[in-house]
Amino acid sequence: MKRNKNGVGRCRPPHVKRFGVAGLGAGAIIAPVYALSRVLFETAVLRDNSRRKKGLRPHAWQFARKVAWQLAPKMKEMFEKRRKPQEYGEEKGLGFEAFPDVVETGKQWFWAQEKERITMRSHDGLRLLAYYLPAKEESDRALILMHGYRNDGYGDFSGLFRFYHEQGYHLLAPHQRSHGESEGEYICFGVKERYDLKQWTEYIAKRFQGKCKIFLSGISMGGATVLMATGLELPKQVKGIIADCAFTSPWDIFASVLQSGFYLPRFPILNVADRICRRRAGFGFKECSTLDCMRTNRIPVLFIHGGADTFVPTQMSSQNYEACVAEKELLIVKRAAHATSNMVDPESYRSKVIAFMDKYAEKENADSLENEEDTEEDEKAGTDRVEAGADAQRNGDESSDNEEN
Repeated sequence: MKRNKNGVGRCRPPHVKRFGVAGLGAGAIIAPVYALSRVLFETAVLRDNSRRKKGLRPHAWQFARKVAWQLAPKMKEMFEKRRKPQEYGEEKGLGFEAFPDVVETGKQWFWAQEKERITMRSHDGLRLLAYYLPAKEESDRALILMHGYRNDGYGDFSGLFRFYHEQGYHLLAPHQRSHGESEGEYICFGVKERYDLKQWTEYIAKRFQGKCKIFLSGISMGGATVLMATGLELPKQVKGIIADCAFTSPWDIFASVLQSGFYLPRFPILNVADRICRRRAGFGFKECSTLDCMRTNRIPVLFIHGGADTFVPTQMSSQNYEACVAEKELLIVKRAAHATSNMVDPESYRSKVIAFMDKYAEKENADSLENEEDTEEDEKAGTDRVEAGADAQRNGDESSDNEEN
């Protein structure tokens, strides 16, 4: 025991005795990093991100947790930045707040239609839901619409539901896991949702007994989902993909938010958050990348992005476009903020997507017709060869008879 100048003994606190000064210094660094990483995970990945689970120990841990949660509201706002005006040079990108009538009118139209409510079980046991709106007239074209992060399943495509339906498409609008009426506790940023999408494509292919042309369209996280799904074995009926403002991976979008919103480094916060996510949610931030999927993709893709998007940087679609080895097209809408390209310039957006889908739907018809013609020519050539062989056989028989005579 050490004594002060008055000879009175003084003891070190228990945690100082146990860990020493060096341990306290390490704790002062580790505690804030872990707390921030946990806040990132709970804010971004948990479906109900209002919950704050207990578990941090007293002293430095409690203090770090308190400080970290003071940042939580701003972090939550950053992940919902899509709904706020976004800076674009000296101007602001046009976000959802600029089109309230379009959003509300589109939602009301969709809900007024006679739809079919469909449920299925995911590969890991979650009950997933989708609404199916059949085309008014007979059609072999179906469009699966994958909404974005923390969307209710209707806002992202509110400006497109009616347009696509009037173009003669059957529409399937799933609620992604941990959204809307679908089950799930964790939002997986496309990593697990890609398997759900594969099941929805198989459902549509089976519903039409394979006689259909399926197109996949996704916005924001839905865009990443449709691109990631190309890394799986999709039904041959999938003819094209429309990826609107898709990010490249969970790791990349989290790193972008940390840097642009909080000026925080990705290391070590993201590394710790990734470990937390693997343990609790069962997926990693680097587990799947759209860039890797595009390097092996064989399905045509139309990439779309808002030029004023400050939530998912526009360069992410450019990177996806450059990595894609399949047939591809790119549309950048200059004044559009996140996920609003179809509202900022509806004429360009609609003409582009319809031309894209018509091109690859008709190409499939042309390929089928060409295959049929090739088959007919092969059959005719085969018949000619058989007849020529029979003639040669008859001529050979006649020559033999003449020689015997």
